[in-house]
Amino acid sequence: MKCKSILIAIGVMVTLFVINAHATTSFVFNTVYTGGTPSGTSPWAKMTIQDITGGVQITLNHSPLSASGQFISEINLKFNTAPTGSNFAGDPYVMSIGGFGGYIDAGLSFNASVRFKVSPPASRLLPGGSSTFKLFGVSESNFVGGDTGAMIHIQGLPGGDSSKVVAPEPASMLALGVGLTGLLGLRRRKR
Repeated sequence: MKCKSILIAIGVMVTLFVINAHATTSFVFNTVYTGGTPSGTSPWAKMTIQDITGGVQITLNHSPLSASGQFISEINLKFNTAPTGSNFAGDPYVMSIGGFGGYIDAGLSFNASVRFKVSPPASRLLPGGSSTFKLFGVSESNFVGGDTGAMIHIQGLPGGDSSKVVAPEPASMLALGVGLTGLLGLRRRKR
């Protein structure tokens, strides 16, 4: 029994080390905060935040299962330290990055706003599209997770409606929690 407990503890420590060593966190946008519900299958987008020298690299993927014609026009992010700069060179979708002094959107506080092109329609971040950009002066550990840390604005919903969607739980931490629960359940069954 003690040997199995030690192996489980080692497994948990290795998992935590691997997660922290990569310093990457993933989020899924699956919870409507305001507006209409986007068509297609949730989650409508996924985001990864990865540490790089001097900052973070963020990749936002608009799900190919989102309805045709819907597009992401903005992502709002919150860090516990305001970013000091950005770089979106080479990304075909980003129009501007700013808001580093802090701002409010839909009653939530943010300090980084990434606006995506909306015109012409061919330049939009449509389903299946992916945008990658960098923010400097922050790290992955500075990101404020939960349902107040990131919000995307999806436009092009039926009837001309739009939606603001949040990512309530970091996917990597959710997966870790599910894994730990499974290990504890296995341990209890074998007793």
